Amino acid sequence: MSKRSYPLDWQGEKIELLPDRAIFGAKQNTLYIADTHFGKAATFRKAGIPVSEHTTEEDLQRLEKLVNDTQAERLVILGDFLHARAGRTEPVRTLLFHWREKFRSLAIILIRGNHDLQSGDPWPELNIECLPDPTAEPNWDLRHLPQEPMCRPFLAGHIHPGYRIQGKGRDTLRCPCWVVGPTRIILPAFGSFTGLKNVRLFEKEVAYLTNGEEIHAIPSK
Repeated sequence: MSKRSYPLDWQGEKIELLPDRAIFGAKQNTLYIADTHFGKAATFRKAGIPVSEHTTEEDLQRLEKLVNDTQAERLVILGDFLHARAGRTEPVRTLLFHWREKFRSLAIILIRGNHDLQSGDPWPELNIECLPDPTAEPNWDLRHLPQEPMCRPFLAGHIHPGYRIQGKGRDTLRCPCWVVGPTRIILPAFGSFTGLKNVRLFEKEVAYLTNGEEIHAIPSK
C-alpha cells in the first residue's frame, strides 16, 4: 500500500509519517527527525575527499519546507545534529544560523547522540535545547540509541534503517525506512549524505519505505 503520507495511531496519539523522512505529531504540534549529520561533507573535504559542498544547504531547504508545511511549533532531533568536530566550519555555522533566523519562534530540542558527544553541542546562537538520551515524553521516550530490552516505548534514530526490495531477476532497490512496532519507532536518517543499514523486523513490526515522495508499507513476515 503506497501513500504520500502515512497516518498512524501509536501509543494513544495520532502521528503522521512524512515522505521526506520525518514524523509529525499533531497533539504536541511537533516535527520529529533523526541523524541530520550537518557538516559531514565539510568533514570529508577537510580530509581531502571531494564531495558535494551543498548537502547541508539542500537538507536545510528540505527541513524548511517540512516546518512550513506542518506549521510545527516544536522540532525534535533524535541525535547526531553535527557529524564531527571537523565539520564545525564557518560556512556550516552560517547556513544553520540563517536557517534559524527564519524560525525564531520554533522550539528545537536535540537528544544528544554519539556524534554530538564528539562534536559538541550546537552553536549557542542556534538556541537549541540539548537533552540527554533518553528524555521522557508523556507517552514515550525520546532516544538516539534504540534500547533493547525496552523499558518504555520510544522514538529513536542512530541506525539509519533501510530495506532492500528484490525485483525480478537480480534487480534490487534499497530505500530508507521507518521501523514501526508496538513499542518502538526507529526513524530514517534525515541527512542526505548518510548510508543505510538493512534492518530485520521483529514480530508485528512494519517497515515503511520512502522514496521522498511516497511511502510503502512492508509488514514483517
